[in-house]
Amino acid sequence: MSDRRLARWAGLALVLAAALLYLATLDNGLRPGELAGGDLITHQYAQVQARPSNAPGYPLYTLGGWLWFHGLRALLGPASNPTAILSAYSTLWALLALALLYILILELTGNWLIGLLLGAFYALSYFFWYYAVSSEQYTSAVAQTLAMVLLALRWEAIQERADQAGDQRTRGDGYLLALALLAGLALAHMVTVAVIAPPLLWFILARRPQLLRRGRLIAAACALALLPLLSYAFIYLRGAQHPEWRGAGDWPTTAAWFLAFVSTGQGRAELTWTLRPLWTANFPALLWQNLTWIPLLGGLAGLALLPRRRALFLGSTLLLYGLLAFIDRQGNWYQVVMPAYPLLVACFAVAVQALWRRIALTTWPESRRRLAWATLTALLLALVIVRFLHSWPHTNQRNRGDDTALLPGRAILADRPEAGAAIFGEGQEMLSLRYLGAIWGERPDVEAVGSQEAAALLASAARPLYVTRAAAPLLTAELGADLHLSSAGQTLIRLSRTPADALPADARRLDLPAGDGLTLLGIDAPPPLAGQPWPVRLYWQAQGQPQGDWSISLRPTLAGQPLTQAGGEIVQQDAAHPVHGAYPTSRWQTGEVVADDYLLPLPAGAAPDGVQVVLYRRLADGSFENLAVLQAP
Repeated sequence: MSDRRLARWAGLALVLAAALLYLATLDNGLRPGELAGGDLITHQYAQVQARPSNAPGYPLYTLGGWLWFHGLRALLGPASNPTAILSAYSTLWALLALALLYILILELTGNWLIGLLLGAFYALSYFFWYYAVSSEQYTSAVAQTLAMVLLALRWEAIQERADQAGDQRTRGDGYLLALALLAGLALAHMVTVAVIAPPLLWFILARRPQLLRRGRLIAAACALALLPLLSYAFIYLRGAQHPEWRGAGDWPTTAAWFLAFVSTGQGRAELTWTLRPLWTANFPALLWQNLTWIPLLGGLAGLALLPRRRALFLGSTLLLYGLLAFIDRQGNWYQVVMPAYPLLVACFAVAVQALWRRIALTTWPESRRRLAWATLTALLLALVIVRFLHSWPHTNQRNRGDDTALLPGRAILADRPEAGAAIFGEGQEMLSLRYLGAIWGERPDVEAVGSQEAAALLASAARPLYVTRAAAPLLTAELGADLHLSSAGQTLIRLSRTPADALPADARRLDLPAGDGLTLLGIDAPPPLAGQPWPVRLYWQAQGQPQGDWSISLRPTLAGQPLTQAGGEIVQQDAAHPVHGAYPTSRWQTGEVVADDYLLPLPAGAAPDGVQVVLYRRLADGSFENLAVLQAP
């Protein structure tokens, strides 16, 4: 097999292996804090809803993500995991970046084995791996920067061949125009990618200063560089269509919001020109922690081995990234300087290739040279293995035990709220519910609302309104004592200004009087499954105005006797007040029917055939008084 074909196969193997690894560790869930805000969740909403991302909006990246998400979701079906699909968009860019890095190393060294091993090393570095499997935009910035470096080197190679051949004709204009477009894309994407623009401009003009006399070429390059700015029409349009997406603040017009958005001060507070402190907990330690000392120092050594013009091009780019990191050392510098890491790895490849070539030029016997090459290869392989072992525990985002952010929303939907329902809950519940509706497409008709919206809905009775158990104390305190509550599941409580007065048709009627005006009107429970929690819904009716606040103890029974645990304790669930403790009986009106939900734990092998319902209250002296003990089959 020829070296060229071997190099192709090695590059393909690198990208495929990385793809398998990234898909195996792909982020497919969310931690509670991630729903609250930040780039990750902002990008997800932007790509699903085609809305502006965090400032300045990332219009082209967002539109590409929108096509990716909806196209792949349609292909994979509604059962596919939307969070994983959104994360895989970063994986797509990461694989492109890896391919470009491998090609760049071949361009610099001509050694496919070095390209394979150091490409694998970079693929396993913590930051790149993490952002390759989570839904943020940094891998696309790496791909864009590497593409610019590669095109610049290819253009330079054309100029060298032309000079050697004595060819005075203009060559490589297509590369220059492509570079202009890529540089301009930073204006519609990660602006920090433009750090490479000044060194790139010098690299080109130092080689061909006569390009400054080519007005048409300059005009075409400027037009291509500014072309991506047209994508901001998308940001303006979506901001005009959806004022609720604009964020906090008041603007008299869409244009005023748009100008404020694209010129945002977001992140500027993190910038500092002060000299103290010179370092932080992360700066600059994350530089060598990410690459380790050998590739970092080897990269600087390889930079010195490059031809002068290339060394100045890449070195000044790294210097500018270093300056940016210093200025932003109190912020997220370690993210925006990500394109600097693969440039250091590529320079490290140059240093390794120099050592490889030096071994080849020795007068050693062939066996000794082979041993030296094998030792060098083994050392590079060891670097790869160490990076993998170090990064794996931190970068594996698949099926994390703390990905619990969606559980509160799923608990709400598990109660099957009515069509078009509005839900008032505590913060995490509302974030979870909104995500499930907008991103997963689960019950998008169910809307999370605030307390003011809930009050308006109660007044108008325009749609069903629920409050969660966690938020019930807050809402009932805000909306007054004339509110009527009825349990609607294990999480939801139905709210109304008018009380219910009838037993649902699917409930079993009991009509068991309990005293103090209370009657156990009916019961609704599925057949119990041994060892599984048993959901039971009681229906109470106030035949008269209850005078006391009665607590409930519900106990599963078999042949009329309460079930017990292995230690002899009675299996039961107690509630200080009905409706998950939120609705004291003294507030009920005559004739009101109240649903009251419980979830009874069942011992293994137990199959109850009824329930025992105890109404009781605690007296001032600490003793208990029973109002009634009811048996319900």
